[in-house]
Amino acid sequence: MNDITILQEMLSAGAQVPLQQSAGSTSVKLKDKQAKTSVEITDIPHDSLVIRAEVFKPPHVFRGLKGERRRADFVIVSNAATEKWIICIETQRSTGKDSEQVEQQLRGAECFIGYCKCIGKSFWQSQKFLDGYQYRFVSIVNINIDKQITRFYKPKNQLRKKLHDRPENFQEIEGHQSLHFNQLT
Repeated sequence: MNDITILQEMLSAGAQVPLQQSAGSTSVKLKDKQAKTSVEITDIPHDSLVIRAEVFKPPHVFRGLKGERRRADFVIVSNAATEKWIICIETQRSTGKDSEQVEQQLRGAECFIGYCKCIGKSFWQSQKFLDGYQYRFVSIVNINIDKQITRFYKPKNQLRKKLHDRPENFQEIEGHQSLHFNQLT
């Protein structure tokens, strides 16, 4: 049983975002009801699962002093033929949140996946469950702005030459209502 199948069995239907097929391509529409935002991710590998991480209720055993009760909106787990990805995504209507708060939410999503990993290894007895995946952390801001002249996509952290493989090095993408999967990786 592959990792995506285990996750599909493990997670409730309400926590899974359905993929859409059109013209030989797979896409997903990420709708954040709290922020009232929507962004489409196109050309997702077929063997992928999109998780609505925000529906995982924060455990009340934690006090939340360091942001440990937060989590990002979505997680994409992709088991493509050549590469495996786990992409934690925070969506925002504007740029109102400070980077520390976004980092905490992305870190919380990473911890949520760590919890799923432990559950899969223990209850599904899959010792290599979610091993070997590359993590990426992305904040998509100013999603529902009015349409503007098309501009060349250049993520902010590309200027700093940092790989967005840690929550503190997250990639910020501004003003896009549609993104290609490769732009997140």
